[in-house]
Amino acid sequence: MNTRLITPAAMLTVAIMSAIMCVAACFILKPDPAASTDFGLVLPSPNLWDISPLWSEIINVAIIGLSAPAVFLINKHFSLLKSSLPFWALFYLPLICCNIFVSGRFTAGILLLPTVLAILVALFNSYRSRNATRSIFFIATCISIGSTVQQAFLPLLPASIIGTLIMKALHGKEIMALLLGLVAPYWVLTGFGIITPSDFRMPVLSPLFTSGISPEMVATATGTGVLFAIGLFLSLYNGIKLYAGNSRIRGCNNVVNVFGITATAAMIFDTANLTAYLGIFALWTGLQFANLFTLWNLPRPTWVFWIIQGCILAYAAILSLTLIF
Repeated sequence: MNTRLITPAAMLTVAIMSAIMCVAACFILKPDPAASTDFGLVLPSPNLWDISPLWSEIINVAIIGLSAPAVFLINKHFSLLKSSLPFWALFYLPLICCNIFVSGRFTAGILLLPTVLAILVALFNSYRSRNATRSIFFIATCISIGSTVQQAFLPLLPASIIGTLIMKALHGKEIMALLLGLVAPYWVLTGFGIITPSDFRMPVLSPLFTSGISPEMVATATGTGVLFAIGLFLSLYNGIKLYAGNSRIRGCNNVVNVFGITATAAMIFDTANLTAYLGIFALWTGLQFANLFTLWNLPRPTWVFWIIQGCILAYAAILSLTLIF
């Protein structure tokens, strides 16, 4: 399982590398090119919130910093990998920090992160449950509340429904709990007068094949496309070993795959809001790299590990240079 790779020095090196990318992003990043666009369904989206650049980065670093140990604990509890060591976190962390549009300021992508992690925990806990109404209601409520300020939460709904099917936890009661969870937050907000029917806005889509990509996002979109091809290949490659293994572990991995592929599809149809989905994308691709090291006996695994980390750092450097020059 290549456990010798995970030494304190390796973990510290990856953490320092990720921190450097976050700090560099904060100084390099220009004002949000989408600052005039509102992606919330009834309330202002995060890109319109009045937060100073300093506090924006503090919030960012805090959420990203806490999400890495959360990923480690999720894997340790549910055993998605054939190792309790932090392989997933050590790939996820640099993958999310390397994109300066996500790590350089507070965005919807960072807002989605804790929500997606909570949804994954709820789904994993519902495996073969005869009564998963609480978990499903919680998931639907999270998505519904998030959608008030960011339409990027909406693709989480079909991904979560597919996830419940994979976890074999969707029955009649769960469907009712799902509907109630979706309606309840809007019902409460309307009842207290916080929002009115006139505040509702339809999601604004910007498909790749009709809207194109802004010049600032070309490098990000290109890198994301390359990483998607790698992630998809690895998910199929790793699936060979997972298919013959424990059904619960296979199911949990497939749930993460569904969220990653859903995020990719959402980027294609919501390119103006592309950065909102990069956190989910980092979770998915990070898991694929982690499975590569825990499922297969790689030749020279230390070399492969640091080559991957070097490529992530090089991508961050290229992305930064495109904005500087």
